[in-house]
Amino acid sequence: MQIQIIAAPDAGLVAAATRRRLRTPVLVARCAGWALLAVTVLVQLATGVLEPGLLAGGVALAVLVPMTLLNGTARRSLRRGRLTTYEISDGGVARSDEVGRHAYAWRAFRSVETLSGQLMFGLRGGRWMRVPTTGLSPAQVEEVLGAAAAQGLRVDRGSLGGRAQVVR
Repeated sequence: MQIQIIAAPDAGLVAAATRRRLRTPVLVARCAGWALLAVTVLVQLATGVLEPGLLAGGVALAVLVPMTLLNGTARRSLRRGRLTTYEISDGGVARSDEVGRHAYAWRAFRSVETLSGQLMFGLRGGRWMRVPTTGLSPAQVEEVLGAAAAQGLRVDRGSLGGRAQVVR
């Protein structure tokens, strides 16, 4: 198998990948913020005194921190955006642009997830490589997912349907 994709960054795809990648820290910040807002309400009911520090902290955690995380990460990804060549082969996945080339063997990945219009390859250590599927047929996407599964990666077909599978 040898698949090559040449693509410029797409703001919509970068935003979707960023939301997926930061799902856990954003959820933690939102939950902490809502908990702090609940404490603020309880303090108000119990004492009759509004605590502006608790209110501001709750709003910051529930709204401002998630917005900053998501928008900042997406903007950084787009700012670095250059025309990029992605190569998927039996040996692994490579990404190159005019600045450099990064190639990863299949064993460097732990999972692959499908998002609308892209594949998210999870590297060990919590990093991700986003590969757009622009111009690929559904059969080619399935070929990539099959190659990943054959290498023992967890494959989550997400928006393509089907169930996550682990092949060992």
